[in-house]
Amino acid sequence: MKFYILGASGFMGSRCAEYLKSQKHTVFIERIDVTDLVALKKVFQATRPDVVINFAGVRAYPNIDWCEDHKEETVKVNVAGAINVMLAAIEVGAYPIQISTGCIYVGGIAKKFTEEDRPNFFGSFYSRMRIVLQDALKELPVLLVRIRMPISAYSHPRNFINKIVSYKKVISIPNSVTLIEDLFPALLKLSKLKTTGIINITNDGYLEHKEVLAAYRKIVDPKHKHELISLKQLEKNITKAGRSNCILDNSKAKSLGLSLPALNKTRLEKLMRTYKQSLTLK
Repeated sequence: MKFYILGASGFMGSRCAEYLKSQKHTVFIERIDVTDLVALKKVFQATRPDVVINFAGVRAYPNIDWCEDHKEETVKVNVAGAINVMLAAIEVGAYPIQISTGCIYVGGIAKKFTEEDRPNFFGSFYSRMRIVLQDALKELPVLLVRIRMPISAYSHPRNFINKIVSYKKVISIPNSVTLIEDLFPALLKLSKLKTTGIINITNDGYLEHKEVLAAYRKIVDPKHKHELISLKQLEKNITKAGRSNCILDNSKAKSLGLSLPALNKTRLEKLMRTYKQSLTLK
């Protein structure tokens, strides 16, 4: 198949392109301004991809608080730009996949949010715009893939491991996670199934921040130190916007044969060993 990856220079887009190439697929990665619908249509008409996957989004550095002060750019790229990509893909007959987030819910371990549950978290501009995008794309024949706290066995500034170890004060709340090395085979299978609608792609179970940090201390840096604080302390004293913490129900993905194994202690420590090796290669 022929794939066009938008956001191919980023954390997930670049790795997805590498994976698809390793599976002998043709992958186009040339950058296109997602806010330019005419340019998107022109390139897609020239390349005729079978599948278009949009990972593109604002950089939101160092975290989603960036969106609170850059609302116009966030809307242009994360909402209008994403819709442009999907519309342009549909026009050339490509299968459109939008990578989005489950950061539109808040709840504990007693509630797993399904694809049909209405969003209940509105505490950040980033999340509110993801809700706007989701509501728009539900009206189109596209696939919206919701992931959570993307984590990887390889170091990258956008990797959840890199993020969490960079903070001196952290919360520890159960959350769904998506190991991106498990995500990419799932996306390839979905590209063959061509299902549409919303789907949660997360690993089984959940992780707490302290579990990731414990594995990091054990495998990577025994001297690493951090202070656990409450969510209330975080949102009152450190962040501008609220933070979503939730667990997504992945039953729909499993019904399609997409089963991402849990990151239990053994698997998490194995992942961390690969992560440590990736640090030495930089």
